[in-house]
Amino acid sequence: MFNTDERYEMEIVDLSTHGEGIGKVEGLAIFVPGAIPGETVKVRIAEHKKSIARGIVEEIITPSPYRIKPFCKYEGNCGGCGLQSIRYDGQLIIKKKWVKDRLSRIGGIENPVVHDVIPMEDPVIYRNKAQYVVARVTGEEKKLRACTVGFHRARTHEAIDIDHCPIQTEAANRIAEVVRNYVKEFKVPVYDSKTGTGLLRHLIVKTAYGTGDVMVIFVATARRIPGAEWLAAKISEALEDMEGYSFESMILNVNRTKRGEIMGTECITLGGNPTIIDEMMGKQFEISALSFYQVNPTQTEKLYQKVIEYAELKGTETVLDLYCGVGTIGLFLADKAKRVIGIESQKKAVMDANRNAVLNGCVNAEFIHGKAEEELPKLTGQGIQPDLIVLDPPRSGCDLALLAAVAEAGPPKIIYVSCDPATLARDLKYLAAHGYEMVEAQPVDLFPHAGNIEVVALLTKSQSD
Repeated sequence: MFNTDERYEMEIVDLSTHGEGIGKVEGLAIFVPGAIPGETVKVRIAEHKKSIARGIVEEIITPSPYRIKPFCKYEGNCGGCGLQSIRYDGQLIIKKKWVKDRLSRIGGIENPVVHDVIPMEDPVIYRNKAQYVVARVTGEEKKLRACTVGFHRARTHEAIDIDHCPIQTEAANRIAEVVRNYVKEFKVPVYDSKTGTGLLRHLIVKTAYGTGDVMVIFVATARRIPGAEWLAAKISEALEDMEGYSFESMILNVNRTKRGEIMGTECITLGGNPTIIDEMMGKQFEISALSFYQVNPTQTEKLYQKVIEYAELKGTETVLDLYCGVGTIGLFLADKAKRVIGIESQKKAVMDANRNAVLNGCVNAEFIHGKAEEELPKLTGQGIQPDLIVLDPPRSGCDLALLAAVAEAGPPKIIYVSCDPATLARDLKYLAAHGYEMVEAQPVDLFPHAGNIEVVALLTKSQSD
């Protein structure tokens, strides 16, 4: 049993995806916020459970050569980043280790071929989507501002006010300030998640890096908000001296649920267009309020280029793009394939994908609505034999029924795009048991300074199967 009055010396051997250093004392894993792999630290145990404990750094005995001062004043409090105390090249080393460890430990792949992480040249102001919490203020904070517009504190549901975020666009930072003033000006009741009362819940700003189009989304509990014209005018005013930005869309999203979902399903256009247009790698993509679209456009291009490289299409292939979203990967592959069929369970995303096909004059790509595990057997039952299947699931990974359907379809090649190395490794283990071998994996850093890493894995079917 640990004594909270004692100090324990330990070496930090790993880093959690929340940015906590991991060491061991008496065989027990200790998670230590603010500690970096390679450091020797003295900690006080603040929390002790059966299998893990949490410690607080009392002294850094041997600092890491990668330790630096965070460039954001909110690092350590805000839950958005978490790795800013680590020099960027050190972050890349850690993220590669995450991928290799999980492929080996969870996936059972011996000595997996994992390339160095593809870095971002200038890893700031990279997010094209800012998703702010709008929260009530209490006590002395009421004297400072009318509401909180910011992000959650690390590992909590508590919102902290962020006056400037260095990984968001300047447009998003300015619009957040407009919303603070808006709540004060119109005495807008801010949503309280504990009681389920109030009107304004979230502010979302989407910026199309290729065109400069800006969409502003207000998530509220009603179909109307006060002062919409005032808001539109103030947002336009805030952006008018910023070269390269164009305020094109203002949307009200209605979310009355008391659950944790950020957005509801109903969107009302308050001003401008219901969508904005982005340009990437010579193609245009229509983005709606509910569209999923990768948040780092610079690195997304590198990610998609790697998918195209792994595909090695000759123009005769049939490609199935599963979890296709708004069709980005499928439309890029359609340039070099005979036929592309995308499957997506979100109906709105399928509509966006088919519009994007029309927008780009793509006649050999189609996108269908349904669960991939149900639609894939229908396609193979119609005699459609895929030469390549692309998997790009959410963090939870692929549905087991889908993996079974993919194995049954038996394409000679699979490309798996993952945002969670752990679920990637789990799914690759299943596919390995059904005749597929991971040839190589390429991590791409879409989330500098945060505990996330994107991975593109190439799989081929064993000749004996």
